[in-house]
Amino acid sequence: MVYIITISGKKYMVDVGFGGNGATAPVLLAEGNIQERLGKGEMRVIHSNVPQQTDAEQMMWIYQIRPAPDSEWELTYCFTETELLPQDYEMMNFWTSQSRRSIFTCSILMVMDEGRLVGTVTMRDAEAKKRAGNEAVETRTCRSEGERLQVFKEGFGIRLPGIPFTEEEERGIRGTVTELKG
Repeated sequence: MVYIITISGKKYMVDVGFGGNGATAPVLLAEGNIQERLGKGEMRVIHSNVPQQTDAEQMMWIYQIRPAPDSEWELTYCFTETELLPQDYEMMNFWTSQSRRSIFTCSILMVMDEGRLVGTVTMRDAEAKKRAGNEAVETRTCRSEGERLQVFKEGFGIRLPGIPFTEEEERGIRGTVTELKG
């Protein structure tokens, strides 16, 4: 979900649910503005259209990233400046949380920023990955829910040290599509 905010007369994109490739800071909506991302990475927005559009005159903002200044830009997502109403967000959130086609109902996804443009810790299903910039420095594949809960505690700080998950919390994922069967 992208918000467009105005500060001192300038518009910025704020990506409130940023994942591994998302914006790590507000991005100025201006052509030619390139901002620092993780490590040597960069991010920008361009005002253009995408090949899938049937009306080439409709312009939108395209958020792009690249892992290093000498790399090609990658299209990550696009958005318009159309104002949305609360019921629009309600429907988007409902679909994201309920549809079987949504990645959020069939995967466990977590991202934690390890400090200003230093790195991330990510969890996707059974794999936890720690990155410094764009380089994976540590990868761990969980074979059981117990191991995954341990990563939640150690890698994401979901629990305070010495406070275990309750039995009810540990059972919460059982029988779901995302349960690790090991």
